[in-house]
Amino acid sequence: MTLLSKAVISALLAITSLFILKPLPAPTASDLQTPFTSVYEAYEAPIGIPAPTTSTTLVTPANDLCGQVFDIAKYIGWPDHELGKLVAVAQRESRCTIKAFNPKDPNGGSAGVMQINYFWCKPSRYWPNGYLQAHGLLTDCSELFNLETNLRSALAIYRYSEGWRAWSI
Repeated sequence: MTLLSKAVISALLAITSLFILKPLPAPTASDLQTPFTSVYEAYEAPIGIPAPTTSTTLVTPANDLCGQVFDIAKYIGWPDHELGKLVAVAQRESRCTIKAFNPKDPNGGSAGVMQINYFWCKPSRYWPNGYLQAHGLLTDCSELFNLETNLRSALAIYRYSEGWRAWSI
């Protein structure tokens, strides 16, 4: 790099830093005042707008559901470094839908946001009452449709499996 190009770059950086590092002016009293002094009150419905419906169906976007999965998993105690993967698995398994159920699973179905296989809550040779019941996480497989119970159960399975093996990752 030539001396001239170094000088030009240094001058540009110096001039730019004057504008970037300059502190913003303090707000004035007029900036802090509320811009509106009155409130409009409507007494009649505007013409051309249909009357309100009597029932409403709310659809929660998947990203909001996955945000709930993230928040509750963090609250329950999932490791911080696994939260991103947890949400990705929940998105893949159930689209973060709490009431998701897969009846085609060979062990009686998979339930909830993490699609926990009923194998984990049914009696077996090693767990006469079921693995999740033995650890006090639930009393019946239907409780896997509760988001917190599902995520607590998934954490127990994650720890038992020493990772994500139960979800084929």
